Amino acid sequence: MISTSKIGVSASRGGGGGAVTPHVFVLDEYPTNSFCAYSLQKLRAAYSGNVIKVRRSSDNAEQDIGFTGNALDTSSLLTFVGVGDGFVTTFYNQTTGGAQTMSQSTANSQPKIVNSGSLITDANNGLAAIQFDGVDDHFTGASLGAPHDLDFYRVGSTTDTKFIMISGASDKFSYAIDDGSTSTAISQNWRSTDLYVNNVLKSVSTRDDLHTAISIGTPTVVNHYNTNPNRWFVTVKIGRYWLANWEYNGLIQEFIFYNADNTDADRSAITTILMDKYVP
Repeated sequence: MISTSKIGVSASRGGGGGAVTPHVFVLDEYPTNSFCAYSLQKLRAAYSGNVIKVRRSSDNAEQDIGFTGNALDTSSLLTFVGVGDGFVTTFYNQTTGGAQTMSQSTANSQPKIVNSGSLITDANNGLAAIQFDGVDDHFTGASLGAPHDLDFYRVGSTTDTKFIMISGASDKFSYAIDDGSTSTAISQNWRSTDLYVNNVLKSVSTRDDLHTAISIGTPTVVNHYNTNPNRWFVTVKIGRYWLANWEYNGLIQEFIFYNADNTDADRSAITTILMDKYVP
């Protein structure tokens, strides 16, 4: 059992595509300034769209996969994919606007969600996850760079030694994680502000500090925000540096962007909801 502190009751976590019960819709609890949000769990009670579009390896056919209840419809997903592999071509935005989808049209760069007929899950929490291969897997979002502020929440699990999660161009990227690096150039045109990992404020000044804080091998909720006065106005990549290299090797289960610098109270509450859902 885990505590769902937002609603003050105990909750149990189901395996596979399930999540904690009762389910807390983070975008209903904290909708203000939510810009785009992607998850294999339902984030708004009223959301009726699809979760992901998946390509199967057997014949490269693609199909949208929605929710069953509040979680990814893994039954439909596995039936569609069959005994082969399933790759995510589109990750749908669950906010009210819903326009900023994440997508990947290049087959070799599509992250995986089904491996040889089996759903990919995070072994630590038993929930469905998208796997990035650390070679070239990534998503792109065509208009994610428009806001001045991007308060970013990511749920994932990795032991990767070197990666950049958000990149806007060759001179625009968020935290650069690099094991052993003493470089203090920890971001570029993404103002380096407070970094929280599982609601704990981290002191970071080098790329190695970032690696120690983030790359720990269990599900983590990572939050940091950009308050750069200059908008990016470019396509944003998730899971890879803009040009090449710095690819992410690990699992992603959810990421949310707010077009604002959330208050400390809201940031803590949002993170707690996500931790209750994903962190054992």
